[in-house]
Amino acid sequence: MKTRILKSAIILFALLLTTSCISTKNYANRISTWQGSNVNGLISSWGPPGEVYTMPNGNTMYTWLYTSDGYVTKRYNEYTKQMVERNNSSYCSTTFTANSEDIIINWQFKGNACISFK
Repeated sequence: MKTRILKSAIILFALLLTTSCISTKNYANRISTWQGSNVNGLISSWGPPGEVYTMPNGNTMYTWLYTSDGYVTKRYNEYTKQMVERNNSSYCSTTFTANSEDIIINWQFKGNACISFK
């Protein structure tokens, strides 16, 4: 019985890992379409950024941050004979860099919630 549950858990983990990679790639594809566009169109679409930084070279970085409150999981560890808690939270920080003519020249993102299904 335990072997069957373990095999199911491994398959589920592999499936989630694969789906996560595909979703992250889709997110990169989605935000890359803004490169070469005017940053004002991005702001109109995404709303105002959470942070704006003017670089010494005159370029400007616009950052949007998504966070979730997360959730706490609990499980009993048979080896230590204790309840183990884990706080799981999600975030995605996306930054676009625009030149002095307000054209997006670069983008980057980081976080475990940077996913897209398109």
